[in-house]
Amino acid sequence: MNKIFLIGLLALGYIGYKKYIFAKKVNINLKDFGFNGGTFLEPIINVKLEVKNPTSTTTDLQKITGEILLQNKIVGNVCQDINQKILSNQKTIINFDVKLNLKDAAIILIQNKFKNQNLVIKGNLMIDFIFIPFTYTVKLP
Repeated sequence: MNKIFLIGLLALGYIGYKKYIFAKKVNINLKDFGFNGGTFLEPIINVKLEVKNPTSTTTDLQKITGEILLQNKIVGNVCQDINQKILSNQKTIINFDVKLNLKDAAIILIQNKFKNQNLVIKGNLMIDFIFIPFTYTVKLP
C-alpha cells in the first residue's frame, strides 16, 4: 500500500513540476487586434494572442480574463471560458472579443486632445488552473 501511495505522490509531484516549468517558460504574444462588429456605442475589439507551449506535455487553456485600459481607465473587459488544448512544443492562436465602452473612451480621448494615447490590453490566461498574466501596450495613431 505504501508503494502505491509513494508512486501516486511522485506522479503528482512530476505533474506539478511540469506545470511550474510551463508557467515559467510560456510565451504569450499579441498577434493582432482590431474592430470586429458590435454597435456604434459598444464596438467590439477582437484580440488575437499567440501562446507557445515550451514543454513536452499538452496543456489545457480554460479561461481568459482581462481588460482594456485607456489612460489607466477601464474601457472594456472580457471574461470568457475557453476550452482549448495547447499541444506540446507548439503554438496556438487564441481569439477573444472585448466590448469597448465608447462613451468612456471618447471622454478620455477628448480630455487628452487625442494625443499620445496608449491602449493597454492586460489580463490573465488560466492554463491548467494556473493564472498567467499578460500585458500589452499599443500606441494609438
